[in-house]
Amino acid sequence: MHPLLLQSLFPLLLITSFLSVKVELSLGQDNEQYANCGEDINCGGVGGITYPFWGVNRANYCGLPGFEVKCVDNNPMINMSNINYRILKMNSIASSVTVARQDYWETICPRTYVNTNINFSLFSYTSEVTNLTFYYGCNTSVPGLTSSSQVCSTNNGNITVSYATQSPPSDPVANGTCKNGVIVPFFRTAVVALEANRMTIGEAVDGGSELDLEIDDDRCNRCVESGGKCGLNTTNGGFSCFCHDRAYATICNTTSLGRQGWSAKTGVGNWEFCAM
Repeated sequence: MHPLLLQSLFPLLLITSFLSVKVELSLGQDNEQYANCGEDINCGGVGGITYPFWGVNRANYCGLPGFEVKCVDNNPMINMSNINYRILKMNSIASSVTVARQDYWETICPRTYVNTNINFSLFSYTSEVTNLTFYYGCNTSVPGLTSSSQVCSTNNGNITVSYATQSPPSDPVANGTCKNGVIVPFFRTAVVALEANRMTIGEAVDGGSELDLEIDDDRCNRCVESGGKCGLNTTNGGFSCFCHDRAYATICNTTSLGRQGWSAKTGVGNWEFCAM
């Protein structure tokens, strides 16, 4: 090749090589948000905790406000109305999560007597859930209540524990028969087993209850089907679909990556150079 021709082509070859390396690097590296939100929450032995939850190893943009998870003693926890709930299982297909009150975990003697109170803007009870009410410090037998063999130790001595799977004829706390009452949600199947003496009250409590997630399933499903990960636009509070190349408002761009004209289907780059 003529030296002068080679010298004139050198800048073009240099630019082409630089762009080729840049494309290879960009294609080899996933968007940081996409990579981060592709991971489940890593805490204990509970797997599959993903969108809309965030926390621990998932950044806040990987979930929605109100769905923060903290890892406490190697157990994934969410907090609602100052009550910690242990996450037992997440069902991403059904958009539901099974939780159990931490203050009732392996005990029916909480430190304080507080009714279960979930955030209904974020969760709702599934049809598989019903309420059971614990009654503490009852001074006499009450029709409709089942006495537990367990007693709770307090600063004022031991108190009895009873429970009811259905509402008694009159409120034992309101009429002064019992000192405190606490409503705790249970699986309906657990209540049936409890009434048939096929399950202990402790086993029923630790089985938790199921909550539906009040999120836009369709929007997230469309994002996932396009190859993205669901997340949050922290600038405007809206939805973001994090993809290999960048974030989109709805779904991933499946025909190109960025502005380089690189075809995701063919792998061919359409480059245009201006004559100098």
